[in-house]
Amino acid sequence: MEPPSVWIRHALDSISNFYRDECFDRAVVIAYFALLSFLPLAVVLVAVGALLLGSLEAAERGTELFLRNLLYALPPQVMMEVRSLQEGVWSGLLYLPIALWSASTVFNKIEASLDHVFEVEQPRHWALRKLLAFGLVGLLSVLLVSAMVLGGVLATLERFIDARALAALRDAPLYQTVNGFVSRYFVPWVVAVFAFFLVYWIVPAREVPQRAAFTAAFVAGTLWEGLKIGFTYYVSHIANYSRTYGALATVVLLLLWVNLSAVLLLWGGELAAVLSGHRGPSEAQRGSV
Repeated sequence: MEPPSVWIRHALDSISNFYRDECFDRAVVIAYFALLSFLPLAVVLVAVGALLLGSLEAAERGTELFLRNLLYALPPQVMMEVRSLQEGVWSGLLYLPIALWSASTVFNKIEASLDHVFEVEQPRHWALRKLLAFGLVGLLSVLLVSAMVLGGVLATLERFIDARALAALRDAPLYQTVNGFVSRYFVPWVVAVFAFFLVYWIVPAREVPQRAAFTAAFVAGTLWEGLKIGFTYYVSHIANYSRTYGALATVVLLLLWVNLSAVLLLWGGELAAVLSGHRGPSEAQRGSV
């Protein structure tokens, strides 16, 4: 196991490279395209979820819960628009390929940014990049269905407890604490770490060791879950965006949250690049040694 000084040096190298690569500006670009891709992504998730689950209502409900966990604020108009687009057969068939293409755009921007972070000399062919982006959209659909299946298992467990007259167990403080911790924190943390790992391992057009990708994903996923808690507290107790932006407050908060998430995603990419040996200290750091 490496000593703490080595990990501190890795963290400092990743922060220095983050500023050198102008990742703040790249995060803004990702956030902009994420906002444009948000509605098409929701349409695709509902369509794929309905195909796999056989229930449009369940797919809509699961997509809404999934996106609310992924994003700080979900504008209520989003799901209303998604439902209107799913109503017509012809509009759904025609819109779905367009939605898939639009939803994948943000993943192309993430790939371009990570290729820069990992100093990729020869990016993938545009067709392969688009197929990879389609695959990441499909991965989100799989995670959505998995979350819905897990929710169904937990609901079945609750009914089993009621049927077996074990309500006292459900009302026990220990059970409520464990159940609340698992559903609110542990499961989202596992999903976040897994998603970050796949992004760092698969998306860059370079070979990334699994250990480096997982270590960076573990750190970034943990920080992202902490960021959600801190951002919620900041918006609820400190900032008052509704007074300033009125009806646009939800959109502003959504864009701010996506921007912060993109910043953390790219910093984790810098850490993965340092841990994998693709990036070293910055020029300033090398000159000071």
